[in-house]
Amino acid sequence: MAVGCVAISGVAIGCAGPAKVDVADSASNQLNGQSGFIDDNDQAQNLDMAACLKETAGAEQRKVALYMMLDSSGSMEESTGTIRTKWDSVQRALRGFLSETKDSDLLLGVQFFPLLKPGVRSFTCTKQSDCGDDGGPCFLSTCRNTSTIQLCRTNSDCPGGPQVNPCVDFGLCSGSDPTAPLACLLDQNGSCGAGQGVCQDFERTCTNATSCDPERYGTPAVEIQPISTGLAQIDQALMGKLPEGLTPTVPALTGSIEHARQWAIDHPDQTVATLLATDGLPTECGSAQQTTGTETINQVLSIASQGANDDPPVRTFVIGVFRPGDDASINNVNAIAQAGGTQKAVFIDSTGEVEQQFLDALREIRSGQLACEFRIPQSDQQLDYYKVNLEFNDGTSARQLKFVRDSGGCTDNAEGWHYDVDPNQKKPTSIQICPNICQEVKAAAKGKLNLQLGCATILR
Repeated sequence: MAVGCVAISGVAIGCAGPAKVDVADSASNQLNGQSGFIDDNDQAQNLDMAACLKETAGAEQRKVALYMMLDSSGSMEESTGTIRTKWDSVQRALRGFLSETKDSDLLLGVQFFPLLKPGVRSFTCTKQSDCGDDGGPCFLSTCRNTSTIQLCRTNSDCPGGPQVNPCVDFGLCSGSDPTAPLACLLDQNGSCGAGQGVCQDFERTCTNATSCDPERYGTPAVEIQPISTGLAQIDQALMGKLPEGLTPTVPALTGSIEHARQWAIDHPDQTVATLLATDGLPTECGSAQQTTGTETINQVLSIASQGANDDPPVRTFVIGVFRPGDDASINNVNAIAQAGGTQKAVFIDSTGEVEQQFLDALREIRSGQLACEFRIPQSDQQLDYYKVNLEFNDGTSARQLKFVRDSGGCTDNAEGWHYDVDPNQKKPTSIQICPNICQEVKAAAKGKLNLQLGCATILR
C-alpha cells in the first residue's frame, strides 16, 4: 500500500493512501444494520480485534468544495464600526482567506446576488428607458390623483386622462420617518405639509430588474476550482461588483444548491456544500412574488432542508452580517443553517470590525464540520459497512471510537462517528466524526485516525 500523510489544519491525522479493501461477502453486505454490530455496553460480547481484522489504513480527509453565494445588495454599502463599509470589509476578508488557503486543497466557487435580468442595464434609473423592456417601471413617477403611489410610465397608465390624473415624478419628504418615508410631488411646492420638510429627489430603482431565475445563480461568476487557480478570477470578480439591488434569497439559494449538487454528482470523491453570506432577509422573488413575510422565509427553509436531505446531500453554511438586537434576522439565518444541516449560522456584528469577524467565520467553517469528514475506502467488492471501526491514536495511546446512527447521536456520545447517510437507505460517501473528538484530533500534534476493516462495528 502506498503511504502518504493526511492533515487537518496542519495536523497529521493519518499516514496512508486510499485503502484498497478486500472484504468477503457477508450477510451484512445487504445493508442489514443489525448484522455486524457489537454493543459496547454488552459485557457478554468480546471483540477479538486481532482475530477478525483484515485491513487497517490511515483515514484520509475528503476534499472540500464550497460554492459561495455572496450578498451584494445595496445594504452592503452600509457603514460598520470601522471606516469601511460592509462590502469593503467582506471583500478584504475574502481576499485574506484566499491568500492564506491558496496552497491548500480547498476548492471554491463564487456567485453574487442579486443579478440583473438579461437585457436590463442597471438596478438604478433616472428615466424609464434605463430599465429596458422587462426591468421597469422605474420607481420614478406616479399617477397624481391617488392616495398611494401608483407607478406609471406615461399618462396613458393613469385612469381619467392627463388633464385629470397625469403621470408625474414624485419625491420623498425630507422630514418624514426614514423607515416609512412620505411621498410628495416634486412639481408642487408644499406638498409635504407642516413638519414634514421639503420634497426632495432620491435614488431611483428599476422595480423589476432583479433576476428570479435560479439557473442564473447556479451559473458561477467563478467556477468551483482549487483556490490556487481561482484566486485571480475571484479577485477580478470582486473588483467588478458594486453593491446594489435587493435580496432574492429564494432563487439564489436554489441555484447554488442545484449547482453544488451537480458538482457533487460529477465529483463523488469531494464533500460539497454551499455557503450563503448575507446581510438581509429575503426581499425579492419570494412565494407568489411576495417581498417579505414568513411565507418567503419558510420557502427558503424548505429549499435548504431539501438540499441537505437530497441525494447527494448538499448542506448550507450561513454567515449573517447584522446589528446586535436584530433578532428577526439572526433567528432567520440560524433557521436556514439548521434546515441546511449545519446547526447554526455564524453571526457577524456589523457595528464592529467586520473584516476580521468575516475572516474568522470563513476559517471556522473550513476547519469545523467540514474538516471532520473522511473518505470511505474504495473496494472492488461491496464494502460491509457494519464491519468498519475507527481508532484514534493521540500519540500516546489508542482508543476505539463508537459508531452512532447520525449526527444527533453525538450529543450522547462525544467520541462517536457515523456515515453521512444511513447505509440501510443509501450508499454512504463519507465517514464523519463527532465535533468534540474532531477538536481533539486536530489538537493532537501526533494524532492519527485509523480505519479498521473486517470486525463487527462497535455500537454505542
